[in-house]
Amino acid sequence: MKVIFVVIISLFTAIQYSYSQSNEVSNEIEVSELKYSSKSDFTNSFIWGSILAISPALVLEDKKAYFGLSKEFSVGKFPFGRAEFDYTYIFRGERTSAIHLSYNFDFPVNGNFSQPSLFMISPGGGYYTDFTRKGFFAQVAIGLWASTGFSDNISIHPNIKFRKIFMRDDYPGVFEISLGVGFGFYTQ
Repeated sequence: MKVIFVVIISLFTAIQYSYSQSNEVSNEIEVSELKYSSKSDFTNSFIWGSILAISPALVLEDKKAYFGLSKEFSVGKFPFGRAEFDYTYIFRGERTSAIHLSYNFDFPVNGNFSQPSLFMISPGGGYYTDFTRKGFFAQVAIGLWASTGFSDNISIHPNIKFRKIFMRDDYPGVFEISLGVGFGFYTQ
């Protein structure tokens, strides 16, 4: 088994090396001639968006852990913030659906909007319901806003999100962690 693994890695390395050598010889391009291409950006966004279209979530409630799947959609204008709708399906016996409505502020960390992708920290807060219990939450998302190539305003948002929910009844709150990709309309 180890021999097969070594042979496959060796073949892969040899093919990659020969391709990069032939590519360098046939396509000598000055660095100043290279330009940003929205097609490559769309391809990267489409691949990551397809892989992580539905976000896994970990829901901690009443000393129990549940797995969930969530999807978010947001609309915003920089620097005024962004409204977000998030639906989560939680794998538990009852109260399987949860909706989060929030407002978030996005703070760019690595530059300006002339780049096709931008690292952001996004604190926010909002309203929570699972159609039985209701509450309010505070959250922070750390992630990347990336152009899809369709338009500069249509973006994907791969992120990790931490959310603390405070219930309006006497029951303890909920803590959620989700990892995934949201889609949004975000203008400058």
